[in-house]
Parts: sequence; C-alpha cells; structure tokens
Amino acid sequence: MSSSESAPTFAELFKTNELKAQIQEKDTVILKLKEKIKSSSADVKERKVESKVEEIETQNLELDHRVTKLTAENNHLKQTYKQLFDLIKSSRVQSKEQCDDLINKVNLKSVEVADLNASLQDKVLVITALKEQLKGKAVLLTAVSLNPIDPALLQVDVVPLVPKLRKNRTAHIDCIKHTLEEAVTVRELVESERL
Repeated sequence: MSSSESAPTFAELFKTNELKAQIQEKDTVILKLKEKIKSSSADVKERKVESKVEEIETQNLELDHRVTKLTAENNHLKQTYKQLFDLIKSSRVQSKEQCDDLINKVNLKSVEVADLNASLQDKVLVITALKEQLKGKAVLLTAVSLNPIDPALLQVDVVPLVPKLRKNRTAHIDCIKHTLEEAVTVRELVESERL
C-alpha cells in the first residue's frame, strides 16, 4: 500500500469531520431526549404519587368520617343498652319483691286455712257429738223468739205538716226533733227486747 492510498484526501477528511459533527449533534439530541424522557417520567411518577397521595387522603377523610359516625352510633347504643339494663334490673328487683310478698301471703293464707280446717274439724266433732245426744229426742225445726215485740210499739206516729208550715224552718226543725225522739224510743225498745 502506498502512502497516497492510505492517506485520506481533504474531501474525505472534510466529509468525515462533517459526519462526526452530525453524529455528535445526534448524540447531543439523543442525550437531551433521554434527559427529557427521564424528567417527564419522573414528572409522571411524581404526578402518580401525588394522585395516589390525594386518593389516600380522601380515603382517610372518608374513613375518619365513618369512624366518627360509628363512634357516635356506638355511644348511643351503649347509652340505650345501659338504660335497658337499668330498667330490667329495677324491674327484676320489683318482681322479686312482689314474688316474695306473694309467697309470704300464700304462706299466711295456708296457715290460716290449716287453722280453719282444724277449727272446722273441731266443729264437726262437736256437731257429731250433739247429734248423738239428740238421738231419740224431739227437735224443734222453727226458731221461736223468747221476747216477742208488739207491732203496735214499732209504729211511728207521723203527723203531716200543715201546707203553710212546710216552708217554715222552725216547724221543720221541730218535726225532725220529734222524728229523732221517736226513733230513739223505738231503738231502746228493740235493744231491751233483744236482751
């Protein structure tokens, strides 16, 4: 090979330099595009992260609202159940007191019934003994009063008021006194006859 063949010509050198410059320009453009892609992908990632953060914050707010609402509802239910429990407890105490009272009354009545049964048994024995004594004797079936009251004594003498004295107060009071005196007399007669 000769030196002339191996040495590039001016035009070739110029062309080579021009191609190198174009390659360098394209490399620069590629580097700039790579940087843009990196920055835009970083922006996209950043936007995605921001959107996720906003979404999470929204969800947190919704959850906080739900928790507040559920807490209020839970407190209301606790209060309601406490009131119901207190009501049931007081009702239970009252019903226990009523049951104890009824049991005491039943026990007292059963003692009373036992006493009445014993008394009745005694009376049956007395009646049986009296029947045994009356066997063969004449018995009166009608009751006879020992001291009969004369029906004439029981009659009340009521004197009618004269029409012009009906509205007279003193005449009315006198009439009431007279009636009361007669009632006392009749009562005394009845009491003396009973004795």
